[in-house]
Amino acid sequence: MQKRINVSVRDIADFSLASGDIETYAAFGYREAALDGTQNHIRFQKDMIKQYGEDCFAKEVYVEDVLENDVVYMVVTGRIDGVLKTDDSNIFVYEIKTTCKDINEIKPADRPEHLGQAHCYAYMYCKKKNIDATGIRLVYINRENQDSITFEYRLTFNQLESIYSELTNRYLDWVTGITAWKTIRNQSIETLEFPFASYRKGQKKLMSEVYNCIDDAVKLFATAPTGIGKTMGVLFPAIKALGAGLVDKLMYLTAKTVTAKVAVDAYKKLEKNGLNLRTVCITAKDKVCPMEKKDCDPEKCSRANHYYIRARACLKEILHEQFFDRDIIARYADEYNICPFELSLDVSGYCDLIICDYNYLFDPRVRLQRYFDYENEQSFCFMVDEAHNLVERGREMFSCSIGIKQLEDFKDSIKKEWKALRKSVNALINEMKELQAEHFSTMNQGFISQAELPLVLTDRANRCVNDIMMYDLSKIPDDKRESFLEGMFNILFFSRVAQMYDRRFTTLFTSDGKGLDVKLMCLDPSYLLRQSMDTGRSAILFSATLEPKRYYMDLLGGDGNMDSFLTLDSPFPRENLKVKLVTDISTKYKDRDLSYEKIAQLLKKQFSQKTGNYMVFFPSYAYMRRVVEIFTDLCPDMDILEQKPYMDDAERSLFLERFEKFGENTLVAFAVMGGLFGEGIDLVGEMLSGVAIIGPGLPMLCPERELIKKYFDDIDMNGFDYSYTFPGMNRVLQAAGRVIRSETDTGFVLLIDSRFGTAKYRSLFPKWWNCSNMYNSFEEDGFLC
Repeated sequence: MQKRINVSVRDIADFSLASGDIETYAAFGYREAALDGTQNHIRFQKDMIKQYGEDCFAKEVYVEDVLENDVVYMVVTGRIDGVLKTDDSNIFVYEIKTTCKDINEIKPADRPEHLGQAHCYAYMYCKKKNIDATGIRLVYINRENQDSITFEYRLTFNQLESIYSELTNRYLDWVTGITAWKTIRNQSIETLEFPFASYRKGQKKLMSEVYNCIDDAVKLFATAPTGIGKTMGVLFPAIKALGAGLVDKLMYLTAKTVTAKVAVDAYKKLEKNGLNLRTVCITAKDKVCPMEKKDCDPEKCSRANHYYIRARACLKEILHEQFFDRDIIARYADEYNICPFELSLDVSGYCDLIICDYNYLFDPRVRLQRYFDYENEQSFCFMVDEAHNLVERGREMFSCSIGIKQLEDFKDSIKKEWKALRKSVNALINEMKELQAEHFSTMNQGFISQAELPLVLTDRANRCVNDIMMYDLSKIPDDKRESFLEGMFNILFFSRVAQMYDRRFTTLFTSDGKGLDVKLMCLDPSYLLRQSMDTGRSAILFSATLEPKRYYMDLLGGDGNMDSFLTLDSPFPRENLKVKLVTDISTKYKDRDLSYEKIAQLLKKQFSQKTGNYMVFFPSYAYMRRVVEIFTDLCPDMDILEQKPYMDDAERSLFLERFEKFGENTLVAFAVMGGLFGEGIDLVGEMLSGVAIIGPGLPMLCPERELIKKYFDDIDMNGFDYSYTFPGMNRVLQAAGRVIRSETDTGFVLLIDSRFGTAKYRSLFPKWWNCSNMYNSFEEDGFLC
């Protein structure tokens, strides 16, 4: 049976002829530039109709053609910008392009895909109208001053047919190969067996729910405790759904590199079982860029210059592989001297499974536009691992700040000749200064907020965006480039966030007495997260700690009437984990000075009972530091590790390597809840014997948290719980989850704070916890061995 493929003329021309450079600013400004380009198209078409009349000039002329072989039935479509019939019966096919370049610098040979697109349109029109020859006019219009230049060609039908056949056959051969690959892939999926001899407790139920939700095109929210095998339990049925044709692509989204590695390990197990599945791991640009100075200007970076010519050749070679991680991408990128990050994105177009950070779906700045911002017929299943992280990440991704100091630095980097842009940035700065004078001239407090979008300010920012798009940004002086790009991207994003702004946002004004910062802050990311997930067929959101149900359904964009929620029990014996509460110590901020000595003494008593490796989690670095100082004096014979702020990958690895030694001397590692070591690490068996958790992990009191609290109070939800209690308890549960990582692990969790003894907090404990009675810190018995 033939596979029907719909393809645009532009896609064919770009595939076969694209030869341009990677441009730092192009992707982010695409929407604004495209909008401006559309306006130029409309203006040009109106002028042509006014000059020649509607009988002679037709705009947006639809054309279609079909090519096929035994495997593929390919429908090629497009709309010609304009067709002109002159008085002397000549016909001209118009292709219009908008540019920021000086029109005197335009050379069609620099962008052969533009002329190739016009050639295809001309052929299809001639074929449709049975015409022997036609003229082509390729028109470039300058975005800033509306100046234009026209390049004219005349070709016979036979010449056009030859060009068209070469371009389309090249594309047809390519999609035929892709279709053949999918046949191989689907055959391997059909015979693929589960890679383990048996299912873990709850795993088969999880797999069934995942497949059914993909089939039903709904979301699944799943709480799957450690040990169920949730990664394989989600990935395996999703791959089966891919093979069944329910979706075209899979995207496995993670918050941290370590979680991505778990997904890769699961894929590797299936590959050994005979799975043929093209899989790419996308690594952040800053991590994979090999250049000493990370500047994507094609005049500065040889890997960006003429990227698309070399990338086409590279893709033909690299697709002989099936798995594309950072090392494999780098090897091919080095061989062809192209950007490894851009290559990974291009490779993703031919992959069945994409493993990447949350950003590439949700963050408006870096989301994969090729899949989610334009027309795309591919159907996705999104698998969101450790989904409890997505609430705060969502708020961060949909919020943006601008400040007077930053804007002044940006203005200083603008070329003096770019008068319109300098003027609009200056107007934006002046508006910021007026807001500062208005809000802070008679007030001592450092911040105020308002629910309304500051319309004058955002109008000024939009004006800046329009003016930025008028200029050729390759002309920025080298010494000003970094500050220009930083300021430009920030204004672009501020303008975009303003477009998303609704009742789920607030505006926060902050002043240090010298300058003003304005933050468009997302309070409730649910709607925007749902919008992103709705670009796919289904989304599977899973975590060991996706409770309480309503909180995560509310904040992650769930629909209680349609979507499914699954809670699974721990597969391990309850007696393997002992949970003890010490409730006579208050860790509230006002009581902390009285708690340092008590906690240190309590930890000494607990960890002296048995030689082992232990972790202690605190709500802040400052609190941790005070207790560590006392504990170090009390326990000079114990080995002590302490998490430091901003640890890099090497420091993190050294920290974790110390846990590989156990049995000789007691190790006590102090860390911060919600940090590097509070989740996503596997310390199996004797590597970790127990953890102590100091306090319920409440986020620090700050203006942003208080605004979140007020927002949820105003919509009749418990603002304190949504802003503080639930996020804090998730940190507690994640930290506690470090102890039992396998069916043979045993250990304890020691919860220290008076609030843990209340009914409210105990109702948030997992029901499979073996939670004993409450103990006082001075009791001699009852501690865990």
